Amino acid sequence: MRMATAFGLLLMAASVAQGQPTTSPIVGEVRGPSGATLPGVTVTAHHQESGFVREVVTGAEGEFTLAALPLGTYEVRAALDAFRPVVQSGIHLQVGATVVLRLNLDTGAAEDEITVVADVSGVQTRSGELSFLVNERQIRDLPLNGRNYTDLVFLQPGVIAFPYRDGGSVVAHGLAASINGQDPRSNVYLLDGTLMNDFTNSPAGSAASTALGTEMVHEFRVESNAYSAEYGRNYGGQINVITKSGSNDFHGSLFEYHRNDALDARDYFDGDEKPEFRRNQFGFTLGGPIKKDRTFFFVGYEGLRERLGRNIQTVVPNEAARDGILPAPGGGTIQVPVDPAVRPYLDEYPLPNGEELGGGLAAYSFPFSQEIHQDYFQVRLDQNLGRSDQLFVRYTYDDAEQLLPTDFPQFPRTFLSTRHFLTTEYRRSVSASTLATFRFGYSRTRIGQDVEANTSQPLQPFVPVRPSLGDIDIGGIPRFGPQISADVSLRQDVLSLQGDLLMSRGRHTITAGVLAERYHNDEFNPTFSRGLYAFGNLAGFLNNSPLRFIGLTPEGDLERNWRSTLLGAYVQDQVRLGSSFTLNAGLRLEYATLPEDQGGR
Repeated sequence: MRMATAFGLLLMAASVAQGQPTTSPIVGEVRGPSGATLPGVTVTAHHQESGFVREVVTGAEGEFTLAALPLGTYEVRAALDAFRPVVQSGIHLQVGATVVLRLNLDTGAAEDEITVVADVSGVQTRSGELSFLVNERQIRDLPLNGRNYTDLVFLQPGVIAFPYRDGGSVVAHGLAASINGQDPRSNVYLLDGTLMNDFTNSPAGSAASTALGTEMVHEFRVESNAYSAEYGRNYGGQINVITKSGSNDFHGSLFEYHRNDALDARDYFDGDEKPEFRRNQFGFTLGGPIKKDRTFFFVGYEGLRERLGRNIQTVVPNEAARDGILPAPGGGTIQVPVDPAVRPYLDEYPLPNGEELGGGLAAYSFPFSQEIHQDYFQVRLDQNLGRSDQLFVRYTYDDAEQLLPTDFPQFPRTFLSTRHFLTTEYRRSVSASTLATFRFGYSRTRIGQDVEANTSQPLQPFVPVRPSLGDIDIGGIPRFGPQISADVSLRQDVLSLQGDLLMSRGRHTITAGVLAERYHNDEFNPTFSRGLYAFGNLAGFLNNSPLRFIGLTPEGDLERNWRSTLLGAYVQDQVRLGSSFTLNAGLRLEYATLPEDQGGR
């Protein structure tokens, strides 16, 4: 077995160990009336939405760390005998951001509680990584044409759209992002800590080039540089998406977005009739308690139906060329004999309905109804198992089909994608200063293409045993045929196990973890299996003089079954050297086996 090893060392000033990609910490210190720090203060964080409670005691220097807390709104209470308790409310905890509190206790009776209602500053004074948050309000209020939440990534500094794939590609659906100038395929997309990338490391989009589920996303953060050692796999940006969970109150939504061609103008190439356009996006969400303060659910569905009329412009042989009559280089015409073997394929080219283009070619246009059918479903269950334990399970299903045209009406194709994402995360407070997290993730991403060959008569396949003809390239004419990547099917399964341990010891907050991922890639890739004839010009096609033929033999192996493993480990130490200076040193090791073809399915 051949193996590859990746090694990383991160050493950063003024950074902070975030602990987990699905949680965030609250840290701070407690001082008395004289300004001296107070040890032994009981600090309690109360999650307003779910009733979850976490409790710690300040250390020798009055410091405390409430690590790996679920996102949401908190109330933090500090209490010590002979002092009046202080309650800080309105604390909004966001993914990848550390909330820093300064709590001051005055002498007095325990019943004289002081409540402070104020927003905590969003400025990350303890963080050195370059990252940007897209919060729930922005997702809800910013206009999104198509309701693709990943489009909000492009509003962040240093992130630019990178359309390195055209709309005809079987893989890499959606608009890619180059983050800080990095390769668009170097990004990592995480959904509650579970990998969303397929084997091409493409954008997190479906075959419809969309990422639905906007109503089910709580928030997401774009980590672009100097992020903590817990993040790995690739060297590009880390897009960390957190889904919504239920709470003690029922809440939900019912929505329908509709667009049509009522106010659209005709395109220049549309002719006398305006093509049809209908787009409907609809769905619902519902979340709430199954048992108050204990068990919660959140479920959502979104559907997309689109019918877009298009007028496809292409080039075909003119009527004279079908009889072998072509323009001569010096003027006049020449007679080119039409090979009998070519005649059935020549007759399959549509008759021109547009202007003459010269060289025996003419314009042809035809209407096409491009269609999208997509369904997105998600369910999440959260369980408070007491003050020490929490558990959540989330499952996401996304199925999409997009019917697209080619340059000729006989060969439409359907892009397909089916995606499953499952995450289970368990968090346990081993002690007031130690927290353990375990995560299991499973993802299955399948992409493919179904092609059609709706010819008016049976045509001889270029390669025996193949279901239809292949492709024909003629200089000056777009490719004729059912696409070289006919009926491709690519599937990736990823099983992942991750364990993390966070320990607070005086001035140190130490985070360590291990990761194991098993990759199964099953591919049915019939590229060039039906064959491709290339002709230099129309005359070469008529007399059957190809420049080359590319194709696989009938015995060609079209299947590949790759298996590989990724192992990772990291440790990170946040050292608080002073009230305004934090040093963070991190080390991450990754070990990956090169893919091996297992042969057969």
